[in-house]
Parts: sequence; C-alpha cells; structure tokens
Amino acid sequence: MRRLLLACSILFACLGAYAQGPSTSASSNLAGKVELVEGDVTVTDRARQPRRVAVGSTIFEGETIATGKDGELHVTMEDGGFIAVRPNTRMSIAAYRAEGDDKDKGIFSLLQGTFRSVTGWIGKYNPRSYQVRTPTATIGVRGTDHEPLVIPAGSTEGEPGSYDRVNVGSSYIRTQHGSVDVKPNQAGFAPLRGRPVPRVLPQVPAFFKATRHEAAIAARHEVVRKAIDQRRDDRRKVLQEKKTQLDKQKAERQKAVQERKREQDAQRLKQREERNRQLQDNRQRRQQESGLQQRNERERRSTDAGDRRQRLDERRQARPQDRELRDRDRPRRNADGNHAPRGGGRGRD
Repeated sequence: MRRLLLACSILFACLGAYAQGPSTSASSNLAGKVELVEGDVTVTDRARQPRRVAVGSTIFEGETIATGKDGELHVTMEDGGFIAVRPNTRMSIAAYRAEGDDKDKGIFSLLQGTFRSVTGWIGKYNPRSYQVRTPTATIGVRGTDHEPLVIPAGSTEGEPGSYDRVNVGSSYIRTQHGSVDVKPNQAGFAPLRGRPVPRVLPQVPAFFKATRHEAAIAARHEVVRKAIDQRRDDRRKVLQEKKTQLDKQKAERQKAVQERKREQDAQRLKQREERNRQLQDNRQRRQQESGLQQRNERERRSTDAGDRRQRLDERRQARPQDRELRDRDRPRRNADGNHAPRGGGRGRD
C-alpha cells in the first residue's frame, strides 16, 4: 500500500512539474516587477501557462497580462518606466530589452482595454524602439505619459478602434493610410472599420476613466523623469561589470583549455617519442636477432660443408682399400682360363 501511495505521489509531482511548463526567465528578458495587484489579474507565459502574481513578482518578455472588471496591475519596468494596466484589458509584452544601449526596445501589443504608460529611458533615448501595436494602428512616443486604448468590435463603450490619450509629452498614431501627432490633453483615434486614417479627436472621450490610484500614477512621471538617467547609468555599470566578469571567466576557461591542450600535446609527444623509441629498440633487437640467426646459419652451413668434405675425403681414402680387398677376394684364373681350385691347391685323387 505504501509503495502505491509513493508511486502516486511521484506521478502527481511529475504532472505538476509538467503543467508548470518551462521557466520563462530562462529564455526571456526581464521586463519589470509587480508593484501593485488588485482584483482579477492573470499573467500567461509563452508556454500558455497562466499564473497568479503578487507584489514583487517578475514579468517577462513574451508574457500576456489579462485583467477582469475589477483587476488592476502596476509594473515598474526595467528601464525605469511604469505601466498601470486598467480593468478589462488584454495586453502582452511582445519584445523587451533594457540594458542601457541603443539596442534597447519595448514593444507592447494591446488587444483590448487600456493601460497608462510612463516611459523610461527607452522612450527617452530610443523612442523609435518603443511601440504599442493594436489591431488597427501603431502608437509611438517621444518621451511621454500616455494611455493607449482599444475598443473591440461589438462593444457598446464607443466606436471600435485604437485610441491614445497624452498626458505629458507627445505621441503619434500611424496606420498604412497616414499618421497623426497627439499633444498633451489630446486623444488620437484610428477607426477599426473602413480606411483607418488616424485623426485627433475634438475632445478626450469619456471612456478614459481614472481609477482610484490615478493621483499616485500621475505623480510617477516626475519620479521617473528624475531617476531614469541614474538608473540607466547604474544598469550599464552593472552590465559592464557582469560583462567584464564573464570576459574574465571566458579568458580563464580559454587559458585552462590552452593549458590542457598543451599538456595533452606534450603527453601525446611523449607517448609518440616513447613509441618511436620502442619501435627503434624492437627494430634493433630484430636486426640483432636476424644477424645472430644469419651468423648461426653461416656457421651451420660451414660446419655441414666441413662435414661433407670430411666424409668425401674418408670415402676417397676408403676406395683403394676397397679395391684391394675386392681384388684379393676375386678368384684367380689358371692358364687355360679356368678358375683355380680353392683350398690350398690340393686336388682330388
């Protein structure tokens, strides 16, 4: 039974880890931190995994923010800026980078609802890299406090399309049919239907409604303006120190790799010299063994030749004796050609 419970707990833990999906922070840039959260607020990461956030939670590039009718979310951005997401809003941080150089960017996608943005150093130093993209237009800034707003088709709140209200600074609304600049206390509009030619409205529409935190939001512009330069310098110093540290670590790794390579080369050279020495010793030993074998073979052949000559000499010396013995044993013939009788010359009576 305990084994079954243990197996079930492991299975549920694995399923929970799978449901959380891959870590967004591992592959995306940090965009900001939550300063205030109220009501129904959901953040969805790139893996489409929703999560609840609290004060101090991090928001990353590629994440989507959705608020309900009572939801509000305030985020301090990494470039020193500030965003207040209003109720009934759906937006995402399409691309974000804040490292204090000319590659910084902040691209936001607004599908429905509105948010108020006090731009940081991206809007000040890289204004072309700050954009709010809506279904009908692109909204850009020139260092500003503004409120983009989208009314979708079928809404009774107002004419469907893209709006932008400017509180401080200026912005522009651009479509493929034209562009219009929006000044403080003005609102621009690009309609959803027909030819979406942007225009400045005669007055700010009533659906731009303040929330109960509006006074604190309005005060953020001066705070941001005073702090962004120092914050940008601090970020650049931190990143430079980090880069210096990374370069140092990289140099140390390269040095270690080179030292290891030299050691390996020296070891391979030593092994090669040892193999060559062994080969040379083996070659000399084989040559010595071959010379010894050849000398032994010559000695053996010389000995065999001497033995053959001795045997031949012995046979030559033995031949006259053999002939003498044969002649001695051969029967003598008498005068008439008959063999002489043996036995001492004594014949029969």
